[in-house]
Amino acid sequence: MSLSTLAVSQWILARLMPPAQAEALIGDLLEELRLQAGSHVSVAGWYWRQLASSVPVLLWASMRRGAWLVSVVTAVASYIAAVLIVLVLQSALWPMTTSSFAHDVIMLLSFVAAVAACGYVAASIRLGAARLLAFLVFATTCAMLANSTGRAPLWYEGSLLVLGPLATIAGAALSGRLRRVRL
Repeated sequence: MSLSTLAVSQWILARLMPPAQAEALIGDLLEELRLQAGSHVSVAGWYWRQLASSVPVLLWASMRRGAWLVSVVTAVASYIAAVLIVLVLQSALWPMTTSSFAHDVIMLLSFVAAVAACGYVAASIRLGAARLLAFLVFATTCAMLANSTGRAPLWYEGSLLVLGPLATIAGAALSGRLRRVRL
């Protein structure tokens, strides 16, 4: 069984469980994997069957813990806060210039600053909320650009798509929570 396969399976388990429980389950699976290595059973097949049979139970336990609900509420509240911050920044900065290019830059920078700040706060509350916030930013930006009449320049639209989710993840990384989870 390759190390990349083990890494993928451990990543899946780590996303579905609290860290302490994930470490225990991964340890148990690795111990069983070593025992299975001596038998004639396909080790990779056995390992993925064990993982596949665990995922539905883990998802149900996660839903019962309410972990997903806290993440969703935090992400949506953070998204609303980001929109309000953008509106306040734009209304304050908009009158300072008459150039359409400057307006686009102001809108882009206020958007990036707002989602970075909200990503920081969301990750401080719950790491999964920051990831969900990055997805919300990307999905709503895609929807907004799909429904636009082509008024914004291409560089602006591309920047929104790339910088929005990246700023959210960067804000989350600044909270220090990403480092603590990986250690």
